[in-house]
Amino acid sequence: MDKKIIFVIGSGRSGTHLIGRIIGSHQDVDPYIEDERTFTLSTKIATQQVERGKIKKLIKNYKNLFNKSKSPAILEKSHPNIWFVEELLAAFPEAKFVGIYRDVYSTVSSMLQHEGVSNWFNLLPLNVSNPFLGISNKNKEVYASLSIEQKSALRWESHKVRLLDLAKKLPSNVMVMNYNDLLLNQDEHLEKLSKFLGLTNQFKPESFNLESLNKWKSYLNKDQISRIDEVITRLNGKDY
Repeated sequence: MDKKIIFVIGSGRSGTHLIGRIIGSHQDVDPYIEDERTFTLSTKIATQQVERGKIKKLIKNYKNLFNKSKSPAILEKSHPNIWFVEELLAAFPEAKFVGIYRDVYSTVSSMLQHEGVSNWFNLLPLNVSNPFLGISNKNKEVYASLSIEQKSALRWESHKVRLLDLAKKLPSNVMVMNYNDLLLNQDEHLEKLSKFLGLTNQFKPESFNLESLNKWKSYLNKDQISRIDEVITRLNGKDY
């Protein structure tokens, strides 16, 4: 395939839509943002930990979708693809992956306000390892008893660690951005993005209300923040 393939990955409520819109604004890029032909299957594989053979079907769907495009570059934004970057890279060896993450308080706050995100804790088993939810062998015995803020924080941590590991392991193919840094230094980060993707810096910058970076303070109370901090402390101590 002689087209540039760009995947946007990360956690829900972390800025993947934002970076998808920015990259998709480029005149040479054909954007597919959570296209129903691929997003549903990607989400199912990642959340339900279904057999990895399903990834072959996902890749086939991508090839069919990408072959229809006449643009020199294609953007695909299905953030659950974070969990099978290696398989996608085997199918599309020159693909670039752009990941983004936010701070834990902003992400958890946004998760709690978004019913579709928080519902995963009711729809999936909470006593088996599942990196999408942040359930590990260490915490699976207590995970169900944790507050929703703590479950969300573990999910945030699992995605962040995965992103940073991918960037370290595959530096030529994976670029990770911090949401706050992007908002505060948009011009600088778009220049880095253009070099990484091999595209001219013709992205359309977005207007941001920087006060939104502290919006989480209006939604999380002291008890919720304390519970989040407790989980992060235990993660740093390797308890979880």
